[in-house]
Amino acid sequence: MLILIHGEDTYSSHQYLQKLIDTFQKKHAQSGGVVEVFDGEEGTWEQLAAHLTATGLFSSKKLVIAKGMLDNKEVRDALADFLEAHEVGADASLVVYHAGISDKRLKLVSKLAKEQYSKEFALPSEREMPGVIQKIAAELGASIEPRAAAMLASMIGANTWRARNEVAKLASLGDSITADMVERMVHASSQENIWKFVDALSSGDRKTALSLVDAQLEASEAPQQFLGMIIRQTRLLLALHGAEGSDAHLASELKLNPYVVQKTRSQSTRFTVTRLTGMYHALARLDRALKESRGEPRLLFTVLVDSIVR
Repeated sequence: MLILIHGEDTYSSHQYLQKLIDTFQKKHAQSGGVVEVFDGEEGTWEQLAAHLTATGLFSSKKLVIAKGMLDNKEVRDALADFLEAHEVGADASLVVYHAGISDKRLKLVSKLAKEQYSKEFALPSEREMPGVIQKIAAELGASIEPRAAAMLASMIGANTWRARNEVAKLASLGDSITADMVERMVHASSQENIWKFVDALSSGDRKTALSLVDAQLEASEAPQQFLGMIIRQTRLLLALHGAEGSDAHLASELKLNPYVVQKTRSQSTRFTVTRLTGMYHALARLDRALKESRGEPRLLFTVLVDSIVR
């Protein structure tokens, strides 16, 4: 059996890998079945071949986990050539695990991706993330309110590892996780700080806006990445300003987290379309200034804030 596990959602891919290992051990451990791990980054093709072909005096099932080997051209190409001429023995199963997106143009990836149990785990979309959080809560024996799941998703983005850690932390306080618990216990991510930044701009609070800029830059947030999030939020403000329909309907149309729609619609009422348009143009000017290295990022963000709150 051949299996390829890959994708950006390394939490889910790791869960799938562990499930395969658990299933194998439950079925074959008592009869001598073994799980062997091959370090594809440092290992050689000869070592991997030994894992796949070596047998003991009494044949037993073997599950070989090859990690990191897609980045090792020598081993990757040798395995692809081997599989063109041979089949992995009936007593051996090979799982190629890659923590990230794999290059589908590679001969080995193209072959393995067609196998029955191969899976690619893409990061969940903004709209899918609350459902992922609810699933994680259920796996941990807890429940989470839909509003709490949406709020948590808006605070952590598509970070599935952090979702698991935050839900576990919240579940330790009680089996039913509420929005109030999320608000009190979860540290805000960049998205939450973007909302606070926009709130400060809308109320003319220069001091708070600049303190949030400092916090983002000191946290090693790349200036362009931080600016990109502000630009995205401004586009959403323009798109939702005066929009008709329910939050759920608009979230479905725009493929957004319903909580994000709710928060952004509320924020949009504090601006006029004219002011939002002016803000968008100011952000475009800052984008050009950063790309052309016209000044120190903190100073350029100060100019931005002053042009909006004056």
